[in-house]
Amino acid sequence: STTNIAVSMLVIGIHTRTLLPFLTHSSRNTTEFLQAPSTHLTWMLEKSRVTLLKMSQSTPAEFVLVAPLMDLAFPLESPKNSVLELKKLMKSAVKNFPKDLAGQYYPLAGMNETVRQQLVDDHFLFVSGDRNLTVAGMERDWPEGRGIFHNDKKTFLIWVNEEDQLRIISMQMGGDVRGVFERLAKGIKAVGDSVKKESGKDFCLDAKYGYIHSCPTNLGTGMRASVHADLPGWTKHSVDALKERCEELHLQPRGTRGESGGQTGFTYDISNKHRLGYSEVQLVQKMIDGVNKLWEEDKKFQKQYFGDFPFIASQHSLVAKHVTKDKWDALKNIKTKTSGFTLAKAIACAVQFNNQHCGIYAGDWDSYKDFAPVFDPLIQEYHGISSTAVHTSDMDFNKIQGNIVDGAPVHSTRIRVGRSIDGFGLSPGITKEQRIGVEKLMANAVQTFSGELAGKYYPLAGMEESVRQQLVDDHFLFVSGDRNLTVAGMERDWPEGRGIFHNDKKTFLIWVNEEDQLRIISMENGGNVKGVFERLCNGIKMVGDSVKKESGKDFCLDKKYGYVHSCPTNLGTGMRASVH
Repeated sequence: STTNIAVSMLVIGIHTRTLLPFLTHSSRNTTEFLQAPSTHLTWMLEKSRVTLLKMSQSTPAEFVLVAPLMDLAFPLESPKNSVLELKKLMKSAVKNFPKDLAGQYYPLAGMNETVRQQLVDDHFLFVSGDRNLTVAGMERDWPEGRGIFHNDKKTFLIWVNEEDQLRIISMQMGGDVRGVFERLAKGIKAVGDSVKKESGKDFCLDAKYGYIHSCPTNLGTGMRASVHADLPGWTKHSVDALKERCEELHLQPRGTRGESGGQTGFTYDISNKHRLGYSEVQLVQKMIDGVNKLWEEDKKFQKQYFGDFPFIASQHSLVAKHVTKDKWDALKNIKTKTSGFTLAKAIACAVQFNNQHCGIYAGDWDSYKDFAPVFDPLIQEYHGISSTAVHTSDMDFNKIQGNIVDGAPVHSTRIRVGRSIDGFGLSPGITKEQRIGVEKLMANAVQTFSGELAGKYYPLAGMEESVRQQLVDDHFLFVSGDRNLTVAGMERDWPEGRGIFHNDKKTFLIWVNEEDQLRIISMENGGNVKGVFERLCNGIKMVGDSVKKESGKDFCLDKKYGYVHSCPTNLGTGMRASVH
């Protein structure tokens, strides 16, 4: 099952006793936990707490601290001048941060719409309207005196005057918890040193209750380390039994809609039960060990209740609808001739992630035929076609009527298609030898291009830095790290066998062995859609003719589904025509 993990640390100020020990404490268990194949770190900020959501295979780990300062009132009873004083203090303090933490402070009052929308898109913005905070007096004089700081890399944040005076956050994509915690420790020190330098003030640290918060439930460590975890086996077994098991493990389970939102589906918010009386390290370790144990037990329950039929995390996907147990039993042992692809590999993304709509990829042209009982109804539903439909391709650019009118606010035009060469696997299933064969074929084929399509091929493997930077600057370079492509098997042996071709005018591109064997692109500034399409048509023909001459092979063209792609959503023309 898919388990999404994040550690959220909520404490007062600088607690150096436990920051560094955490980095080395029980490294065996922590490492095993982070390297678990179905474990992904996630984050998302929402209102006055950290909400952890499933987002991607390579998603952020996060730590949070809350830190009131000496001699300044808490938000619930803070007079307006204290709120403004803290805002002014922090606005000055953040200017002293070291380079990797350096960034910009954004006051909520007077924030322009462009900045506000970017903070919303980044899930960084906290907003008013929480009933508890309002009644408690924490939203008086909103939004005056509040603000958000984040560093340039968006891996270090500070919320100013939300539920507490300061909320300090460290996060990044991937599962490098140690790196995230290291940045947090460095950030806390930077905040403390800057505040001390600016004002002479320290964080509030009580000998009895630890770091002081506005809410007494957060006293001491104030830490809640939580995960959003998929536990379908436990759900099938018994939710009540899961609650009892969490109690034994000193964990607290609840629904992902929050403390009072109830439980739905098979995803649970699981955290350490205790706050006070334990060190931060002890509580994090309890959560890590407990979640590991729950996951181990969940897999046993899945085997008990589901057998070898995979649990599909994307319950509302087309895969969940069309991959029934009967179909699974009939198709699960089939391996395709071209690349040895299986149905299990085809549906890996729908099994791994809970956010897929389609959730299936083909590993070769054979996949659409061998697994037709799954692919056919799925494709028909997605594209809205009948079981008897056939595809018609028409690349005659002379039939295009009209164009984007002069004066229309169009900045640029781009049209792309995908193409696959017969006899080679598609990206999810292609073998290493086949991928290298496709690249070698294309590297030779593009040398025959002439006229405005003539250009140069750049292999990703061994690419010089100057070339790489130029392709980045031109926005031509495709890179690794996409969670769907990784789980679907498309990034094996990266970057070998991949490359980019573009013509001298940089208006015609070919990506080799990315999501598809070939992605052919025509583009230019302005709104001359007809001209861009004409170049695309000429380019596709030149690619096809060159490949045929080099290898005797044609593009994969299915009578029913058109040009074959790895993703069934791209079947047919495989074309996306767009303007900015």
